[in-house]
Formats: sequence, structure tokens, C-alpha cells
Amino acid sequence: MALATLRKGAARTFGLILVALLVVSFAIWGIADIFTGYGQQTLIEVGDTEISPQDYQRAQQDVLRTMSQDAGRALSLQEARAAGLDQRVLERLVGGAAVDTHASHLGLSISDEALLEQIMKDPSFQDGAGNFSPLAFQSALRNIGMSEGAYLQTLREQTLRRQLLVTVGEVASSPKAVIDALNRFNEERRILKYVLVPKSAAEAPGDPTEEDLKAYYDNHKQTFTQPEYRKVGLIAVTPDTVRDELNITEADIKARTSPRRTRSVRPRHGMCSRLLLPSAEEAEKVAAKIEAGTDFVEAAKELGLSESDIDLGTVAKKDLADSVVAEEAFKLEKDEVSKPVTGKLGGVVLLRVTEITPGKIPTFEEAKANIENDLVKERASGAIFDMHDKVEDELASGATLEETAGKLKLDYVVVDQVDRTGPTDGTQLEAPAQKELLNGVFATDAGIENDPIDARDEGVVWYEVLGITPETLQPFDEVRSEVEKGWRGEATRNQVKTYTDKLISELNSGSKTLEGVASDLGQEVLPTSALKRDDITVNVLPPAVQQAFTLPKGGYGSAASGATKAASCSRWKISSSRPRSTPAHSSSWARGSGCSIARTSSRNISASSSRPTA
Repeated sequence: MALATLRKGAARTFGLILVALLVVSFAIWGIADIFTGYGQQTLIEVGDTEISPQDYQRAQQDVLRTMSQDAGRALSLQEARAAGLDQRVLERLVGGAAVDTHASHLGLSISDEALLEQIMKDPSFQDGAGNFSPLAFQSALRNIGMSEGAYLQTLREQTLRRQLLVTVGEVASSPKAVIDALNRFNEERRILKYVLVPKSAAEAPGDPTEEDLKAYYDNHKQTFTQPEYRKVGLIAVTPDTVRDELNITEADIKARTSPRRTRSVRPRHGMCSRLLLPSAEEAEKVAAKIEAGTDFVEAAKELGLSESDIDLGTVAKKDLADSVVAEEAFKLEKDEVSKPVTGKLGGVVLLRVTEITPGKIPTFEEAKANIENDLVKERASGAIFDMHDKVEDELASGATLEETAGKLKLDYVVVDQVDRTGPTDGTQLEAPAQKELLNGVFATDAGIENDPIDARDEGVVWYEVLGITPETLQPFDEVRSEVEKGWRGEATRNQVKTYTDKLISELNSGSKTLEGVASDLGQEVLPTSALKRDDITVNVLPPAVQQAFTLPKGGYGSAASGATKAASCSRWKISSSRPRSTPAHSSSWARGSGCSIARTSSRNISASSSRPTA
């Protein structure tokens, strides 16, 4: 008993000492940090702006969604990080925070009323009648995984940043030397001459050995890998689904006919040809030739263009992107050639119209189907909204998607095999928003209940994954013929490259001329029109154009051609009015059936008089 009493006393004494020590420590260091630090986490501080983990998470999801859309499929977090996800998120957060800090110092802000008005006017959240749709808004938020508050905050930041940056952009200007250099770079043009080299001109690759084929198979396994397939079940509620519930009568259609008649005039169409010239002076020369009797198509061929290069087909006025060119084209009479036209987008063209189909007002019978479809789209939103609620109620009660479809008399469609591009079993995917649908199908798993996809005016889609077939490498024996075909194609390209490399050496040494090469091959030397750095024309693809801008005067190079049965060996003549420094010689080879050998003789630089704002 005595020992027990001693133990109790010691315990009390020790406890009192421990409490006293804690009190002393709080007195010395304070307890404010316990409370003020609780719940506060800041990843990054930019001026007065703090970035929290929640901000980072929200930005990460947004960037991941953008990267997935660019890739055409849902990327995993690991794939996105390997492609630079974290760096892009940090750049967005830090850059945005810097702008936010500056806006705060200026006392700038966006009111909630202005944000709400902006949301109400957003076409993405409107129904067919142009009214704000709460269903569309909520569905969009679900699709991007954001709450209303988070969306408002994001919209406020984006709007404020955009207004601030646009204001800065409008008042800032770049030095004239920079603008002139940029214009010279962008407006520089080169005229090329080339020869198509048939694949038969190079030595045949011979027959492959078994080791050659297996090596090709091992190096191109992705080519012989079947993609991942998924079996999908879906319900699509579209305007056509609820058409019968709308009770649109012929009287309704006729009531819409009169107000629409002025808007239902079929536009005037024309069979139009367009010849693009490098400058107004060149256009005047070509126009004078045509006026003197040269055929429009022959004038194009003299510039290295075929009839298909200049043929725009049958177009309406709205189909032509350049409004100035469109206006002039639709002033022309049949077979009339225009004067040189300097378009709004900067090009100089000659136009010819070979056929004119005048516009007219369609009859009631001709317009009936289109008017009825318009009425269905306008009136379907309410019926689709009601059906959406019914489907969601059934699913919430525990019914499967197939059972829900049966109860509500909707079509439950099963597609046995889809890959990331669509069905591969010959069936049609009859559903709106197919890109979003396929992205969703490959972002989920079998047996998972997914949120529906809101296709706005086109309806709503519910989907489920019923089975997954993972991607599979096909055995070598099963694809041997495809492997041999691929090997022969690669070997032929290598042989053509070897042959054209030899021609390049002979041309650069002066032992051969481009005309001599053309004669030996039974081909002709063909010219192009004046090309900018990002232009493309028949047989001359981007690798050839890009290489032309690196070759020195008198040099030659090779690149793939657009011809399916020939390589291309090109001498690229570049005429000049304002010389620039000569870039170093280079040549390139692009995978394909052709190559080009290039010779540069001079260069042509035409700088725009406009001054872009940096």
C-alpha cells in the first residue's frame, strides 16, 4: 500500500512538472503559430498574389484537358508530365499571378454582375432559341469538373488578364528595325525549278532476307500493333428523338415561310479560277499576256501551276475567305478575267469565272424540310431537358442504361468495337459530339457510370464501356507480307536518296546541269510560282520549301515530292530585288516516295508596308 501511494505521488509530481514545462515553453515562443498557420498553405508567392495547392490542382486539370484535346485522346497524368505538364502549369500560374498582382496595384476588378452577364451571353450556354440554358451551363461545368464558384473565379481572372494585356498590347509598339526584319522574313518569296525523278531511276533494292524482315518488324512494332478496342453501349437523345413529341404541323411550317423568304434566297454560285501572283507588277505582266490572247490556264502553266492548282470549283460568295477577292469575283461576267486584285489578306490575284448559277428563292416544297428541321431544333430543347431528367431519375433509382432505354422507349445502341478514331467493325456511330464521346469512352473504365455528354443543340448522350480489348502486337508470321511491303518501301526510299545525293554532288560540282538531268530521266524542268516559307504547291511539299530558304545561290538540295510514283529533283531559282545575307547550304530528306535537288540563283524579297504590333 505504501509503495502504491509513493507511485501515485510520483506520477502527480511528474505530471505537474511536465505541465509546467509546457506552460513555460508557450510563454517563451508563443502559441500564435499554432492557430495562424493552421489551414494556410502557399505553394508560390508572386508579389502580393499567393498560389495555393487548390489553384495548382485546378490549373493542372485545365492544362491536362487541353493537352488531351490536342492529342485527340485522354492522356494519363504520367504521360502528360512526361510531355511537360508541370512546366506548363507553373508558367500559367506564375504568369497569371504576375498580371493579377499588377491589376491589384492598379485597383482593377470585375464585378459579379459583369461576369454573370458575360456567362448569359456565352453561346456555349445557350439553347437553340439563343436563350441562356441552365442545363447547358451545369453540364459544361460537370464536363470540366468545376463548381460554379471556381468557374466564376477562373472567368474573373481570365477576363481581367485579357483586358489588361490587350490594353498593354495596344499601346506598345516594336522598333521599326524589328518590324522591317519580320516583314522581310515573312514576305520573302522564292521561285523554284524542279525535275521529278522516277523511283525506277534508282537501283532496285533486291529481295530481303529473313533477318532483314525481322529487324524491320522489331524496329516498327507500333506499325504492327492493333490499337486498344472498346465495346460501348449508349443512349442518344437528339432533336430527332423527340421530334414526334413536338407536334410540328404544316401550318407551323407555313407560318415560318413568309418571314424567311428573304433569308432563303439561294446564293449565287460561280465556277471560279484564281491565279495567285507574287507581286502587283508580276500580276500586271500576266494580265497583259492574257489580254493579248494567252489562255488563262496556259498562263498558269507557264508559272508551273496545273489547272487543278487554280481551280476553286463552284463557290458562293461566302465561301471565299478574302472579302475583297469575293466582291471582285462576283462582279465578273462569264469567262471574264479580272484586273489584278490585291486582297484584304495581302495576296495579288487574277480571277476568272467560267460558269454562273444565279440565286433564287426556293419554293415552299423546296424549303419545307429545312424549315421543319429548324423548328425541331428550336423547340426540341425543352423536350430534351425533360427526357434528360427522366433518364437521370431512372439511373439514380439503380436501373442500368439498357433498362432505362427500354422503359423510356429510347434506342440503346451497342457498338462492338471502337478505337480512338471511331467504330472499326463497319457500324456507324449515330450520336452527336462524337469526338467528346470517344474521348470520354477512352478516359473511363468498364462498369463505371459516367456523366452524360451535353452536345448542346444536338442533344445529350449517355454511354458506358461494356468491354476492353487491350492493344496487341500482331505476331510476325501473321503480318509477314505487310512487313515485307514496308521493308521494300523503306529500302526504295533509301535507294532513291542515295541516287539523288549522287546527283546533288554532280550538280554542285558542275559536271551536270538540271536540264541535263531532266533529259537523262526523260522528264522536264518545271517551275513553281513565287513561294513563301509556309507555302505548298504541287510536287513541292513543306520540307522542300523550307530547304529552299536555307540553300545558297547556285546550290542544290533534295526533298520528298508530292508525286506518288516519282521522286523530284529540283533546281530552285530565287530571283531578287533586295539581297540579304546568304544562308549556309543544307539539304534534307523527308520520308516519302520522292526527293528534290535544288539550285538557288537569286532571291526575291517583297516587304509589306504594314507594321504589326508586337
